[in-house]
Amino acid sequence: MKIKRSAFTLAEVLITLGIIGVVAAMTLPTLIANYQKQATVNKIKKFYTNINQVYLRAQIDNGEYSTWSYNDVEDYYNKYLKPYLKNVDSIQKNTGLWGFFTNGCAIRVVFADGTQAIFSTASTSSMRNNGGAVILFDTKVQKHNSDKSLYIKYPTRERFTFIINNKGVVTLPGLSDTREQNLSECKKFNPNNGKDYGNNGYITCSTVIYKDGWKIAPDYPW
Repeated sequence: MKIKRSAFTLAEVLITLGIIGVVAAMTLPTLIANYQKQATVNKIKKFYTNINQVYLRAQIDNGEYSTWSYNDVEDYYNKYLKPYLKNVDSIQKNTGLWGFFTNGCAIRVVFADGTQAIFSTASTSSMRNNGGAVILFDTKVQKHNSDKSLYIKYPTRERFTFIINNKGVVTLPGLSDTREQNLSECKKFNPNNGKDYGNNGYITCSTVIYKDGWKIAPDYPW
């Protein structure tokens, strides 16, 4: 007795693989984007938590934030921040950043996880809060030199702003405004004299993510 065996034909296999490929092509970009968004949020939230702990510990050892000296950013960093920051790979002094920090009045710190933070006590913008400091947190290491076009390339994905209030607490710009106001400001890109770099147009992006419960919502300018 002959046993009849059933199998897929080559055409059927190719059609199935084609369907799988189409489905993968349609869903993979969404999966990748969601992963990138979550990875970004995780980095922001981790930094926000850690840097608040740094300022809290620094005040325990050095007194209330209102008594600190802000005149020299290098002294400020060395005395109040350096002893408490962990996993630092490198430090760049006299960092300048167009639209925010001039005359090299900031310090850039690169961390072991590939993120970086720029600390300054002399911001030229309105973000500076009652003599406090401004922190720009980047989810990837950026170059900061004379090529200003490198400063702000993908602001809503890579750079997030924090400020230190007069009580020494790391907080977010525009926190008292509505989410709609924060989102509108986050979406702005203010070109500087027609160049391909801008300034100040992304300072409330961190605030939007914070207000959304540490999530990147569908209307966020990703």
